[in-house]
Amino acid sequence: MDVLENLTSKTDHLEEFPALPGVALKILERIKDPEAPLCQLAEVLATDPPLSAKVLMVVNSPYFGLSRRITNLPHAVNLLGEDSLKYIALSFSLVNLFGKGRKFFDYSLFWKESLTCAVVSRLMARDLGLQDAEDFYFLGLIHNIGKLALVRSYPEQYALVMDKIRKEGSEFHVAENEVLGCNHMEAGAFLVNSWGLAGGFSLPILHHHHPDHVPEGHSRSLFRARIIFLAYEICLFLYREDKVLRLSLLKDTLQEYELAEKVSLEGLLVKAGEQIEPLIPLFDLELNTELDYLQILEDSKKELVKLSSSLTRKVKEQREKITTLSALATQDGLTGLKNYQSFREALDRELAGCRRYAYSGVLALADMDSFKSVNDNYGHMAGDHVLQEIARFFSENIRKSDIVARYGGEEFVFILSRTSVKAGLQILDRLRERLSKFQMKYLDQTISVSMSVGVTSFSSDEASKDELLRQADTAMYQAKNEGGNRTRLFRPFSRA
Repeated sequence: MDVLENLTSKTDHLEEFPALPGVALKILERIKDPEAPLCQLAEVLATDPPLSAKVLMVVNSPYFGLSRRITNLPHAVNLLGEDSLKYIALSFSLVNLFGKGRKFFDYSLFWKESLTCAVVSRLMARDLGLQDAEDFYFLGLIHNIGKLALVRSYPEQYALVMDKIRKEGSEFHVAENEVLGCNHMEAGAFLVNSWGLAGGFSLPILHHHHPDHVPEGHSRSLFRARIIFLAYEICLFLYREDKVLRLSLLKDTLQEYELAEKVSLEGLLVKAGEQIEPLIPLFDLELNTELDYLQILEDSKKELVKLSSSLTRKVKEQREKITTLSALATQDGLTGLKNYQSFREALDRELAGCRRYAYSGVLALADMDSFKSVNDNYGHMAGDHVLQEIARFFSENIRKSDIVARYGGEEFVFILSRTSVKAGLQILDRLRERLSKFQMKYLDQTISVSMSVGVTSFSSDEASKDELLRQADTAMYQAKNEGGNRTRLFRPFSRA
C-alpha cells in the first residue's frame, strides 16, 4: 500500500482537526470492529440524547421508507441493522463538528452535495445488489472531506485556491495542486487513514476523481471509486449548470463502466428525490428550492438529442487539454521537473509553513560541472538527453517529501522539508557522490557528470527567499572554485 504510506510526506503539515466527540470515536471503533454485539450501538447512541433523537428522525423519514413509526433505538437497530444506523449517527457528528469555519468556503453547499452523493451512492449500491451498500453511503459522505482539512490547515492559501477556481474554472484538485502542492483527495485519504479505516475507504477517496488510477490488485477499491465518481457526477448534474453536458458525460461514463444496463437513471433519481430533500433539513442545512429530479432529467434529455453526438468527445478533449496545460504551466518542458516559477511558489509555501510550525529546512543549488564539454563533445541533443537522465536520477533518489526543480540551464535546486542542516548536508553529499558514479548511455557513448552543491538552511525567523537563493549560490560557487564535485555549506564569512 505504498500509495497510501506516501501520503504522509505531502499531508503531515495538516493542522489537527478538533477532536471527534466521544460518540463519534466509539462509532468509528465499531466500523473497524463489525463483530461487536448489535445492542452496543444503541447503548452508545443513548449516551447522546440529541444525537439519538436525530437518528430516530432519519429512521422515520423516507430515507428508510418504513411502514410504521419506530420509537426507540434498540428496535431501530434490530429492524434496520447496525450498518445503516452507525453511518447515519456519524454523519450528524461530522456535519456538526465541521459545519462552519471560513467565510470564503460554502459549508452548507459542501454538506448538501456530500449528503446527496452519500444517498445516491447507497442507492446505486443497493440497485447493484451489493452487501456493503451502507459503506457506500459513508464513502459518498466523506469523499471530499479533504477539502475541509485543507481549508482549516491552509486558510490563506485555500482562499487563493477558491479564487483560482472562480477566475479560471479550474477543478478543485487541479487548483489545489497548483497552489498547495497537494489536493483534497490526498488529504481525505490521509485523514481516513488516521481514523484507522482500511484501504477500502481511503483508496477510493484518494482516487475518486480518477478511479482508473487505483493500483492494480485493488479491484474492490476500483469499483468503489467508480461508484463515488458517478454519484458525484449525478450530484453536479442536479445542482450545477450545464446540465445537458453533464448528462451526456454521465451517460458516457455509465456505458464505459458497463453499468448502463444495471443502473436506471430515472429510477435512481426518483428514489433520490424522495430521500434527499426530507433528509437535508434534518442536518440543519438549507434546502433553498425543491427540485424535481425526474423533471430535470427529462428536460435535459430533450435538450441532449438536439446536440451533436460528438459533444461528449469534445468536452472530454477539452478537459484533457486543460489538465495538460495546467501541468505545462508548472513543469519544465525538457526534464518534467518543477520549473523555475513553480519552484519559487513551492519555496514560498515551505517558508510559510516553517514560520507557522517552527521547523527548519534546507535549500540547495546544484550546478553540473563542466557541462559545456558534454555539448561540445557529444552534441546538444546528447546534452538534452543527459539533463533528462539527471532529472530522472534526482526524482528516483530523493525522499518523497523533498522537492527538486530545474533552476535553469544545467542548474537544479532542492528543498528538503523539515530537515536539519546536518542531515541535509549528508543527504545532498550522498546524492552528489551517487551522481558522479552514475553512467548515462547516449547512442553508443557512455557519459558521466559531477555536480557542485551549495547548501543553506532556513527556519521560522530567518532570511527571505531571495537571500536564501543568494546564500546557496555563494556556497555553490565556493564548491566550484575548490575544484567541483563537492558540497559546501554557506557560512556568513564566505561572502564574496
